[in-house]
Amino acid sequence: MRAHIIRMTAALGLFAAAGAAPAQAQKVSLLLDWAWIPYHTVFLIAQERGFYKDAGLDVTIEQGRGSATTTVVVGQGTFDLGHVNITNAAQAIAKGVPLKSVAVYQQRTAASFIGIKGKVNLKDAASLKTLKIGSTPGGSDALSLALFSKLNNMPQSQLNVVGLDGAAKRAALLNGNVDVVSGDSHAYSAIVRGAGHQPEMLLLADLGVPLLGFGFVTNETYARSNGPTIKKFLAASKKGFQAGAEDPKKACEFMKTKVLLTGSIEQCVDYFTGLLELSQKPSDPNWGRQSLEQWQKLVATLESVNEIQPGKAPEAFFTNDFVP
Repeated sequence: MRAHIIRMTAALGLFAAAGAAPAQAQKVSLLLDWAWIPYHTVFLIAQERGFYKDAGLDVTIEQGRGSATTTVVVGQGTFDLGHVNITNAAQAIAKGVPLKSVAVYQQRTAASFIGIKGKVNLKDAASLKTLKIGSTPGGSDALSLALFSKLNNMPQSQLNVVGLDGAAKRAALLNGNVDVVSGDSHAYSAIVRGAGHQPEMLLLADLGVPLLGFGFVTNETYARSNGPTIKKFLAASKKGFQAGAEDPKKACEFMKTKVLLTGSIEQCVDYFTGLLELSQKPSDPNWGRQSLEQWQKLVATLESVNEIQPGKAPEAFFTNDFVP
């Protein structure tokens, strides 16, 4: 009888082990920089193809309302991770928001001046002196103009800047009410081409403005206790970038089936590939890695136009501990 009980117990143990539920996935919340934009397709791809699931993660993705807002919300711990413009993150960190930049994949800023080819000739910084520049007061536009003026020894009083709401810049450019607009190169290039023209661009990165583009941030408290989770998230997201870069058209078509995305597939592809051109290739083994030198330049530049106050060491803004 005792032997029978032992055999039954062993059998039940084996049955329980075979039918045991898999380990529960780690929940991760991601807040985007803005409402659905073409380059967000990489996160939807990572979710759809199971890259997050395979890494043991259950990722929820929420639309944002601007990088500046996302940095504050993530800093408060409401979300685990944020996809943001890292220059905005640097400003927040300098003001005491408890954030860390954990990866930067867009090493060159997309900030630029964009016009319509044939109507303007943007060959250098001085080219802007005779043009009407549509720019949104405050935010990244104001920062771009301030840095451009400072680093090119060109006071803003020498520029004809027309203050426009962000939504009005597109119409003003296409209607000829302004000659150029300030904004992200990939976004306005797609707009101009979508209207049947070719863009004329002057990238601030080519004019000595060392701003950083997109990457990821997390709350300092979350980073201290969830390092392995952050690393898994970044590795899975990198796979999403790789899949999107391999076939941008397919990525855009897929995104259209999942979320509300304005514009045509062609405009989506134009926008997405424009961002990829300014970013590290996701096949790069150093994808996401940050250097002390680039942070030193960024911090010094922001301090030079009084966007941040001196006192915080550049190495306090970032970490490479979780780069896949």
